[in-house]
Amino acid sequence: TVAGIGESDMIYHKYNRITEPKDHHGYTLIEILIAMAVFAIGILAIFSMQMTATSSNAVARGLTENYTAAMDKVEELMTLPYDDADLDPNPDIQPHTAATDADGIDNDGDGQIDEAGEAGYITLSWEVWENAVHDQNIKSVRLTVSSTANGANQREINIDFYKADISG
Repeated sequence: TVAGIGESDMIYHKYNRITEPKDHHGYTLIEILIAMAVFAIGILAIFSMQMTATSSNAVARGLTENYTAAMDKVEELMTLPYDDADLDPNPDIQPHTAATDADGIDNDGDGQIDEAGEAGYITLSWEVWENAVHDQNIKSVRLTVSSTANGANQREINIDFYKADISG
């Protein structure tokens, strides 16, 4: 006998070693198929998430372009004299529109601003109304920037502002 282990314990351990199955080496075909299915579902979820993120980034980019174009035009209109033709409130010429080859933006997304004959997916227009508040002349202006991506998804931004007659 081995020190501290009785003969009956040795027989039991010896018997268990003989009847126990050998160590498992590798995986069964079912385990591999289940692992592949879980992996495939995970990859599809990641792919779907990536497609959603890409689409959301494209929408955000378009809105940023529209907002930037709108703010550029607002700044341009604010620097004009109060009686400028672009701020004429005459309803017969409303809405005012910017020529796509002279509006200061890249309307067709080719990297060239205001090239001759440029046409594209971004349009600028604005309406002007004359107001008189406390004996001061003020014009209300609503600027609209719209863009059409892929011929279907239209985005529009409206910015309202006031132009005061500060000439005297």
